[in-house]
Amino acid sequence: MGSELRTWVSDKLMSLLGYSQSTVVSYVLNLAKKASSAANLTNQLVDDMGMSSSSETRVFAQEIFARVERKRTGPNLYLQQEREAAMLARKQKTYTLLEADDDDDNIGGVESNSVPSQARKEDTRKKKFRRRVETHGDEDDEA
Repeated sequence: MGSELRTWVSDKLMSLLGYSQSTVVSYVLNLAKKASSAANLTNQLVDDMGMSSSSETRVFAQEIFARVERKRTGPNLYLQQEREAAMLARKQKTYTLLEADDDDDNIGGVESNSVPSQARKEDTRKKKFRRRVETHGDEDDEA
């Protein structure tokens, strides 16, 4: 539709102004995209382009205003992403870590052996520590 619209605008400019150039067509299309209403577009065409304020100009402005896709009003993509990130950060602050229950020996159907293995490790450390003390003590007795 873009090339059809450009051709249509070029034809209308030729009949209204007596000439048409690609830069003028682009300018008119940009005016139509930025215009808030058909009346606003008519005023811009009359003031900026020097077109006559005739009924033909008003009809042209109304038709092009109806055909052109305008940018949607509202926040741009960057601002929208920023807001979503801020909302996510606020939501994440409300979450807290759950404390593990020490009473649960059976987690998900599998027995937890972490406590007895730690106790065994402590026992072996104590034994090694005692052996060193005992060995150290035996050498002192011999001397």
